[in-house]
Amino acid sequence: MKNNILIYVFTFTTLLMGSVVFGQNSDLKMQELLKEKRTQNQAQNEVMGYRIQLYNGMSQTSAENIQGGFIALFPDIPTRLFYTQPEWKVQVGNFRTKLEAKKALKKIRKEFDGAFDLKTKIKV
Repeated sequence: MKNNILIYVFTFTTLLMGSVVFGQNSDLKMQELLKEKRTQNQAQNEVMGYRIQLYNGMSQTSAENIQGGFIALFPDIPTRLFYTQPEWKVQVGNFRTKLEAKKALKKIRKEFDGAFDLKTKIKV
């Protein structure tokens, strides 16, 4: 038992001091894995992020009117109108962080008081 405690203390101390050395092969393998992950991330055109939903309902006409009104007020923010049975949805923005979405939501709610943010896949 005493030996196990000494081993744990030595291991913990060694890790804290940064004296654990990995071999060259593991360092090269890590670099290869990081490079592969970067390549995959660049090829991926959707990531998890946030959008603001303005409308969720049965009327296509209402959805189109809300989308048009939003575009007139906020032309720089991308909009998305789509149908997911049985409802039409209008979502806006492609925000990477919740903070970005909340900042935009504060401005948008002045015109669209029922708007809310939601976590979803966004285009990059």
